[in-house]
Amino acid sequence: MIIKRKESFTKDFKKRHSLRFHMSAILVATALSGVLASKLFLFLKVDNLVIRYPLAVLFAYLIFFLCIKLWLWYVTPRKETRSNCTDWLDIPTPSSSGSGGGDVPSFEGGGGEFSGAGASASFDAHTTILSETPIATISEGSSGIADGVGDAVGEAAGALGEEGGLIGIVVLAVLAAVVATILGSAIYVVSEAPLILSEAAFEGLLAASLVKKARVIDDEDWIGSIFKTTWKPFATTLTVALIAAFILHVYFPEAKKLSEILSL
Repeated sequence: MIIKRKESFTKDFKKRHSLRFHMSAILVATALSGVLASKLFLFLKVDNLVIRYPLAVLFAYLIFFLCIKLWLWYVTPRKETRSNCTDWLDIPTPSSSGSGGGDVPSFEGGGGEFSGAGASASFDAHTTILSETPIATISEGSSGIADGVGDAVGEAAGALGEEGGLIGIVVLAVLAAVVATILGSAIYVVSEAPLILSEAAFEGLLAASLVKKARVIDDEDWIGSIFKTTWKPFATTLTVALIAAFILHVYFPEAKKLSEILSL
């Protein structure tokens, strides 16, 4: 029964929300938090790139979970628009199962709008639904960013190449690997956003609605769901950031910031 409810929930949830757009906004906030974290660690005298960059990635991953939590709060109906979370999951409560009277509201029934706007509505098609952001559009945007970063890196590497020879090529390769990894991870997470976010929403509402004894039915909460689907791209980003920081530290042991390396 839980599997059928989950399939029904995720199907309707994907139709009601522009999940790729939501994930894109979350990733932008995550990336900005990583940059700010790096500057904060530098302010705290964490000068070593090998330490500061991986810490910034880990901090950004924590912010990613925080953003998901805030997003779950945003898409969850407010208390005044619902009587029970189980109304949305079609899960019987102890009182409803033991009383023998009255039907348990189904997921497709009326209730508070799941977008969190607070107005009553149905899950039928009469509400306005935001269309999914096409992956092609995201890819084009990412390509534009990559071209801009690539031009800047190319100019910096050209300057380094004139003076440093092999060092300039190494710096170019390192920066290109970092940019490619970040963009690749972002595109993957955004493309899988409908699955990632809909499952997280289901797990979050399930954990909030099931009685304690019934938790054995599905013991995984939204944190576990998000971690299971995102740890690989973030682990790849962390690994590449660590390797890149190590290489830059070897060639430029006195450098504290990437800008100092590019200005040499």
